[in-house]
Amino acid sequence: MTDFTTVVSNTLEEVQMISGDQQTFIYEIQNFDGSPIDLQYATCKIIIFKYGDPNYIFANLAGTVLPNGGSYNQFSVGFAAVGMFGVFQQQVRIIDAHGIEHIPAQGKIVIFPSPIVV
Repeated sequence: MTDFTTVVSNTLEEVQMISGDQQTFIYEIQNFDGSPIDLQYATCKIIIFKYGDPNYIFANLAGTVLPNGGSYNQFSVGFAAVGMFGVFQQQVRIIDAHGIEHIPAQGKIVIFPSPIVV
């Protein structure tokens, strides 16, 4: 149970990468009661920005909705950390069929610099 004095801002597991790496992230969207949210008619995306500076967006990535055991409550996003290093925030954004934007989750992405190999 969370009380009003506890702030839980990062609900996604922290991701760690090395600069130049590419990963596919998969997100499962559910209601508070655990029931799946149908994303078939929604627009799903991820915004990645410098940690602490939401005005400095590094990536605005469109998601692809995936079937999940008869439900469409998952989507995937490919992300390449080319030329990036530092601490970033990822934010899930869902625009539903009525045009309303929801931000159900966010979390940290830590990208370590990659040495130049000659």
